[in-house]
Amino acid sequence: MPSLLITIASSFLTGSILSLALPLGVLIAVAVWYVVLWRRGTGER
Repeated sequence: MPSLLITIASSFLTGSILSLALPLGVLIAVAVWYVVLWRRGTGER
């Protein structure tokens, strides 16, 4: 029985960490992409 409880808790922890980490990773990737494009575009003006 304790192994089942640990399995449920670990999958819940993994799901909660992924639900926080994936949007943060996407947000960081978009921010880096935006800054790179913004810095590249300022030289042309």
